[in-house]
Amino acid sequence: MQDLVILGAGGGSGSVLWLLETVNAERPQWNILGFVDENPALHGTLHSELPVLGGFEWFDGRRPLVAHGVGSPAVRRRFAAKARERGLSFATAIAPDVRHSRFVTFGEGVLVCAGNLLSAHNKVGNHCFINMSCTMGHDGVMEDFCTLAPGVHVSGNCHFEEGVEIGAGAVILPGRRIGKNAVIGAGAVVTTDIPAGCVAVGVPAKVIKPAA
Repeated sequence: MQDLVILGAGGGSGSVLWLLETVNAERPQWNILGFVDENPALHGTLHSELPVLGGFEWFDGRRPLVAHGVGSPAVRRRFAAKARERGLSFATAIAPDVRHSRFVTFGEGVLVCAGNLLSAHNKVGNHCFINMSCTMGHDGVMEDFCTLAPGVHVSGNCHFEEGVEIGAGAVILPGRRIGKNAVIGAGAVVTTDIPAGCVAVGVPAKVIKPAA
């Protein structure tokens, strides 16, 4: 069993702990030590019955595996950079009940929660987070650091560039491309390509905050 630490001790990290424990119950592989968080006020406290060990300095002289405990693509990107500086490697965790084609590929640090269904020839890049009960049609691409909130439905041949964040219950119609760091609001229906760096909401989804 490899020692493992979760990065971040906010609410979402409890869901990641649940995912990791569920995987462990099927095939034990990680000794989960606790959490590391940037907020000094949390250091030395307990979260989900495990200790908040400290900040990133806790890793000095230590090399456990790490797993993302945050949903924000920007925060995951920052945490990944800090982890790389310390020579740390990321665990990839796929919930036991996830159904996916043998032609789906998952990058480093990917987390896929319970209830997901991924069809053939999807590519999920490094440090992506797929929350509960999402679906992905065939031949999709999620570049690094993308996030799907619970209940997102992605049709076939869609392409999400790096850092895309899709809100809960959104629907992406076939063949759509969503640009780097764009945010799609909860419940939106994406019928056209969405430019990089903007926010789009509604049915059909419209850009309400253009890229800076």
